[in-house]
Amino acid sequence: MEIFGLSGWEPIVLLIVFLVIIGPQRLPEYTRNVIGMVRKARRWVDDSRETVESEMGIAVDDLRKYDPRQYDPRRIIREAWGDTSVEDILPDKEALTASTGGAAKKTGSSRSKKDTGPKRAPFDDEAT
Repeated sequence: MEIFGLSGWEPIVLLIVFLVIIGPQRLPEYTRNVIGMVRKARRWVDDSRETVESEMGIAVDDLRKYDPRQYDPRRIIREAWGDTSVEDILPDKEALTASTGGAAKKTGSSRSKKDTGPKRAPFDDEAT
């Protein structure tokens, strides 16, 4: 865990030094100040949320339906399959291998020589 670039025992040591410097007399006053700052921050966040909702005309909670993470293809497929198992969707394994193997043999026997692909265009040295 890293806080403001501090990790390990450093935050604990700083907290102890802070408590020793403040002392027990001023600790309640500083605690009230920190609580007040937290309340102001919460109030500011709530006011900002209300401003966004009033300006945009849409609730911030409604923006969750536009979250791009909901369009994960794996999740969509899982939801579409539901309770259907893979065996119900795919054809029989033996029939699948027999049909693809037979098609491969037909195409392989019709070619007598190896296909080298398209021929390269002739180079015209006068054109450049």
